[in-house]
Amino acid sequence: MPFRSRISGCVVAILACVLFSGEALAKCRMKGPDLSISGMTLLDSDSAIKLVGAGAKLAEGEEDLPHARFVSTNGAQELVLFAHYGAVDDEYAEVEVRVAGAEAIALKDLPVEVFKTGRGVELGMSVAQVQSLFGTCVKTRQKTGSELFIEYEIEAADRDPDLKTFGYPVYYAEYEFQRGKLARFRFGFAYP
Repeated sequence: MPFRSRISGCVVAILACVLFSGEALAKCRMKGPDLSISGMTLLDSDSAIKLVGAGAKLAEGEEDLPHARFVSTNGAQELVLFAHYGAVDDEYAEVEVRVAGAEAIALKDLPVEVFKTGRGVELGMSVAQVQSLFGTCVKTRQKTGSELFIEYEIEAADRDPDLKTFGYPVYYAEYEFQRGKLARFRFGFAYP
């Protein structure tokens, strides 16, 4: 076989691999993204009022979006609801649940002992349990010492069959594990 033919064959094979892997990557997507926490649906003010009450005072700072913080009835878990700038009152687009610190004692407690998402995510789960719910199509996976961070992202969420009614371009979810157990998670629609 002439040298030129072998090069052409190699180029075609490389291009096929690149195209195939790109196609496989495009099909890789987080399974069934979470859209609720303890009965509250993202961007639904009625369900938010049922969970936390109306007119929650939002704290603002340079580090993050305006947010309201709450604690579980047993004081072990903290719920943070994030409102996007210009949002309707009592409409939250992002949610975070974390182990409560000592300062959480001053927060309003909710009649919920464990903050659990609509898909069943709660603090204390293992990496395998979270990945069994959402798959292994992660944006990033980073390990530092005894901590592991996993992030999912759905770009073009405004065209995604499960998310297009919300009208946001990006959906994300991040999970922080310490010593193999879920210690913090955050999900919702990224502020545009």
